[in-house]
Amino acid sequence: MEPKNLQLGELRYRFSRSLTQGADMRDALVKSSALAVCSTVFAIPYFHHLIFLSPMMAPLPLSLGLRGFLLMELLILFIICLLSAVVGFSFYQRRGLPGFGDKNQFVRSIPLLLLLGALMTILSYLLFDRYFIKLSPSSYPKNLLYLFSFPLKAAFTEEVILRFSLVTIGVGIFRRKVAGVVLAAAVAALFTLKYFQFVGISVGFNYLMVTQLLLSFTANLILGYLFVTRGLLYAMALNFLFGMKYLIVSLLCNI
Repeated sequence: MEPKNLQLGELRYRFSRSLTQGADMRDALVKSSALAVCSTVFAIPYFHHLIFLSPMMAPLPLSLGLRGFLLMELLILFIICLLSAVVGFSFYQRRGLPGFGDKNQFVRSIPLLLLLGALMTILSYLLFDRYFIKLSPSSYPKNLLYLFSFPLKAAFTEEVILRFSLVTIGVGIFRRKVAGVVLAAAVAALFTLKYFQFVGISVGFNYLMVTQLLLSFTANLILGYLFVTRGLLYAMALNFLFGMKYLIVSLLCNI
């Protein structure tokens, strides 16, 4: 029986190694857990803002209570982020992706990332935010906790799910990096429709809706390109800069 068990163990090892290109699964699980915790913690203020402070709330299962609903949502988010991080750490090598990327090269790329972040923020403000804030002022909080945590949520939570997981899966399914990038960008743009519905704005073919869909799709194309060519660290940094628009809009509207 022992040789047979050893043979089965060897087969499982070879299968796992072939599937993940030799990734250390124990190390991947530890890193995934840490990344999922960070992603969930940084999302708490955003969820709190939506559930407790937004004057236009979607129907909630009030039998749980608002705090119970918040905890349930955070638990679900943690599981999603954990699975997403496991996918990313397990398969990025097999899919020919750069993982987190080169840290030294990242430092040299900071000026370019700052420029991209500034350009997208200016476009977003001029084409969308200065109009949308009049329809949904609650979407632009003034509390400093929210203003500084929203960029962290964008950098960790969104990038782990959309880039580290969804792009990796898309590349694996379609065998092309561009397909994975477009898939994640399209999914992220569609999230815009759900958010509009959440804050009580009807979805329709109008200027604000079309503009936000195009801005979201373009921003996520750029983020996806950075992920598949440079690494997750670049996409996280740029999405952090994108998330700073809430602080900038808040400052501009109070001038």
